[in-house]
Amino acid sequence: MRYFYHQIKYEPIKSILILALSLSSLLLSPVSEAKQLRIATFDQESVQIDVTFKVLRKVYQRLGHDIELERFPGRRSLVETNNGETHGELIRIKSLENKFTNLLRIPTSVASMKLMAFSLKENAPVVGIAGLIGKRVGIVRGVEITDRLTKNQDRQMVNSIESLFQVLLNGQVDLVIFPKLDSQFYLSAHNLNDKVVMSKHPLMEVKLYHYLHKSQAEMAKQLTELLKQMDSHGELDALNYSIEQTYQ
Repeated sequence: MRYFYHQIKYEPIKSILILALSLSSLLLSPVSEAKQLRIATFDQESVQIDVTFKVLRKVYQRLGHDIELERFPGRRSLVETNNGETHGELIRIKSLENKFTNLLRIPTSVASMKLMAFSLKENAPVVGIAGLIGKRVGIVRGVEITDRLTKNQDRQMVNSIESLFQVLLNGQVDLVIFPKLDSQFYLSAHNLNDKVVMSKHPLMEVKLYHYLHKSQAEMAKQLTELLKQMDSHGELDALNYSIEQTYQ
């Protein structure tokens, strides 16, 4: 009886000791260190890029990390990231991983881009992709989706949004194609709303995704889970909307 009594008293003490040792081990185990990730993007001023950077920065901060942007001309940012010179690519269209095989796409879309056509106010507004036929089109070099869309068009490529609307105003092209958010901000900032008209509906709307280099597989896993949760709760849309409003 005495042995049985002592065994009963011993078991709770033993459990407490095991728990204490486990907690001690947990506290002493290395925690994931905060990282400062270098994220590549286009080398141009863009509201869409600014908004997405601020959204993703808040997302990364929830995981205890931070990000900074490194800007490169158009396609070069993809090459740099694919070569592992940067940790990731801020936003790009889907399927780039088929060509840039070192990139991991985070499956939840972090933004969407509405491609609009802009023409001079005295000309008829463009209606649909068919409205591009037979027209001289202006696009910004390095924006892959507009490059694909106008591949068989009579087109002129420029290096910036400033040059894009300049060739339109100068009559060098009949219309230009650029994302809605950036274009609206630019036209308002330069008092061009009385000279340029935007198509009523987007020529195309595409989802944009965040990419990480394959060396960041664990980070990609954490980010995938967090963005999935934020998307399902409506947090991601709300965050995008609130940051976009600061540019209105």
